[in-house]
Amino acid sequence: MKGILDSCWFGRNFLTGCIDLLLILMPHLLIFSIKRLEKSRAKGNEKPTLMDLPNDFLFDVFARLPVKSLCHIRSVSKTSLSIVDNPFFATLRLLNPASNTAVVELPQLMLLTHSWSFWPSYHGRFSLQSLKYRGEHNLTKSKHRYSQILSQRYEFDFVFCNLFCFKAKHGCLLVNPLREEVLDIELPINDLVPFQAKKWYGMGFDSVTRTHKIVCVFESASHAILVAYVYTLGTRSLSRQKIHSVPQCDFSSNNVSAYGDMHWLIHPHVGGGNPNRIISFNFEKDEFVWTPYPDSSRSFDYNLNDIHLLNVRGCLAIMSYQDSSIEIWVMKNYEKKVWELDYKIDNERFPHYPRSIETCGEWEHGIFFNRKYPNMFYFWDVRDKSIKHIKAETLLPGIFSYDTLQNLLWDDELRQPGLCIFSYTDSLISLKTLGNLVES
Repeated sequence: MKGILDSCWFGRNFLTGCIDLLLILMPHLLIFSIKRLEKSRAKGNEKPTLMDLPNDFLFDVFARLPVKSLCHIRSVSKTSLSIVDNPFFATLRLLNPASNTAVVELPQLMLLTHSWSFWPSYHGRFSLQSLKYRGEHNLTKSKHRYSQILSQRYEFDFVFCNLFCFKAKHGCLLVNPLREEVLDIELPINDLVPFQAKKWYGMGFDSVTRTHKIVCVFESASHAILVAYVYTLGTRSLSRQKIHSVPQCDFSSNNVSAYGDMHWLIHPHVGGGNPNRIISFNFEKDEFVWTPYPDSSRSFDYNLNDIHLLNVRGCLAIMSYQDSSIEIWVMKNYEKKVWELDYKIDNERFPHYPRSIETCGEWEHGIFFNRKYPNMFYFWDVRDKSIKHIKAETLLPGIFSYDTLQNLLWDDELRQPGLCIFSYTDSLISLKTLGNLVES
């Protein structure tokens, strides 16, 4: 109980702590109430059912619970199983985090390793392994792991909840490592897209139609303008709709999913690109919109090149690297585009100079950073303001064995794989409801 109280009240006000404690205890109270109902009905020789509770009440309570609690509740009865596994219920939980019925899951860590072979045949391998960081200088394996051999080159693109997207020339792979599901999406744009054209993908949730969508932005055949299509998943045929107003700017690979929409940083050196804004795609209106940076009058330096997007507790956030510190700005109000400076980390706290940060994200108790040269991971803990680091090579072979990472089609040639850590949140999304799965 002390651990529960500590986790609820640390760094929070009393009211917020009460709400968090109620959310933790609610699944246990609900199960206890159901069992009492069963006993009371059994005494009257009546067969107890969970349906004695109003469905609206069950949906409202279940929607406020974390996925871990729902996994326990779904085993209580057939009725609770049908509710939790209902695709409509899974999409209900993806509403705007500002909604009272939404649950912001705790961020978790996933290690991605990838490597490629060009001879004797073009093959590659990627592996996903969920991790736990418990402090100090070590990472431990969690229960989820997925590995796949590919016959063409796929490049990692984005994370949407617990779905990892890998893009190719004429489509993309959606991977759910928590359920070991893979969905190969071959977008019907082969006649429109040159083989070498650049492409950017994004995934989001339309809370109006209760559907998941994927947007694809690519260079036209003439390489003169950008064209975009949005695709609705989960339908019998992959429906396609052209976006008529596409900003002519250079999208970057620096992207993040937040508020059900997709957001990209744009390259400021390209003509027409505005370095003071983020390009976002609204999946409810199927349109691109500009999202402004924080106000420069509040000390935000938007001229810096070392800026990264991340998701913090379901909100869009920006990490900006200053000369003396790293700042984390969080958009607390998505409708009014209100930014707040949540964290400021003194660079002197880092054991090494924190330049060349490739990616960053949120973990359970703070922010982590991936440094590319040399390959290293930093973990900043908001509880005691400490920073620990882990060298990437120390994860091998502890997290992955070389036999796992090495593609056996390479004539036993050993290559150093690429390593990167990403943040994801657990969800009830199943790729089975979005399309036809492919075999591993």
